[in-house]
Amino acid sequence: MLAVTFAAGCNGGLPGQPSGPPSTGTTEDKPVTPPVVTTDVVSVKVYFAMKSAQLLAAEVHPLKKDAQLLQKTLELLVAGPKTPGLMPVIPADTKIRSVVVKDRVAMADFSRELVNKAYGGSTDEILAVAAIVNTLTEFADVEKVQILVDGKKVTTLAGHMDVSEPLGRSPDIIRRQ
Repeated sequence: MLAVTFAAGCNGGLPGQPSGPPSTGTTEDKPVTPPVVTTDVVSVKVYFAMKSAQLLAAEVHPLKKDAQLLQKTLELLVAGPKTPGLMPVIPADTKIRSVVVKDRVAMADFSRELVNKAYGGSTDEILAVAAIVNTLTEFADVEKVQILVDGKKVTTLAGHMDVSEPLGRSPDIIRRQ
C-alpha cells in the first residue's frame, strides 16, 4: 500500500491516471456540468360542458409557466372549447381581470359580462361555476375559489346558486374517463 501511495506522490497521480502539474483552476480543468433541462410549458385542464348539459369534460392545453398561468387558464375557459361535443360555459366577451391565490383560495375576478350575459338557467349557472372552480382547483396550490365580479363578491351569477363564499371542487360533475 505504501508503494502505491509513494508512487502516486512521485508521478503526480494514481497509477493509470494522467500525470501533470496540479490544477490551475482554469475553466479547462473544471468538470463539465451537463445542462439542466427544465420545461417552461405545463399542461392545464380546462372544463367545458358536454352537449348533454349534465357534466363537464376536460380539454388539455399547453401553457407557458409564468406568473399569469392561472389567468391564462381562465382565458382559455372564456375562449371556449376546441373539442367537438363540448360547449362553452362562460360568455365569450367576459374578461379575466385577475387571479390571485392567498391561503389556497384563488380570488378569480371577472368582468361584469360574467353576470350580465350569463347563459340563463340553473343548469347553465351550475356548469359555469363548476367549470371555473374545477379548472382552478386543478392547480396544487388552489383548494377553493372565490368568484368576484369587478373586484367585488357577488351572491350569484344568474340567480340560482350562491357564490358569495369560496367554493371547493365538485368532482361529481366531471365526466369519468
